[in-house]
Amino acid sequence: MKLVITLFLISFTVAVSAQEKINQYDANGKKHGKWVVYWDVNWKNTDSATAVYARYNFFHHGSNLQPMGPCGAKGSKLEEKTRSNEMIGNARLLDGEFKWYDDKGRLRFIFEITKGEFVKYTEYRSSGKLDQVFDYTKHINEDQPHSWYIIGYDKKGNKKNDGYGGVIFRNNKAGKGRD
Repeated sequence: MKLVITLFLISFTVAVSAQEKINQYDANGKKHGKWVVYWDVNWKNTDSATAVYARYNFFHHGSNLQPMGPCGAKGSKLEEKTRSNEMIGNARLLDGEFKWYDDKGRLRFIFEITKGEFVKYTEYRSSGKLDQVFDYTKHINEDQPHSWYIIGYDKKGNKKNDGYGGVIFRNNKAGKGRD
């Protein structure tokens, strides 16, 4: 019986210590690593007490690796295809496909989010034509997990450029750029 309890405690300790740490600061007091971001009903940043939604964001010694502006302008509407109802405190962790429509009913943004992390972001112009697509699953290489692939479109919806973007790390120093 002691052996069973000992094995359980060891397994539990290993499982707990293997979990990713969230909301950590570096030695200089700057955000570093994976952080929870709380949003209100319009996807604007808020505190955990008033949050409706939560997602994850990543920081590298204070640099925001996935900046994101608010989507819910006056009169806009959110359509959700949610896969999960996982909660972080009182906020629902985003997991699914989320479409934002403007006040005239035009599709403007599509977010594909898995367990709080961005997978893909598609933005449309008010004309309905594609503007840009970010694919967060494609990276420059395995050493650049916070880079992404972006495709830009002209006003007619024709592809005009593409490449990797985000925060690219060279010698452990962050530098924004597109390759």
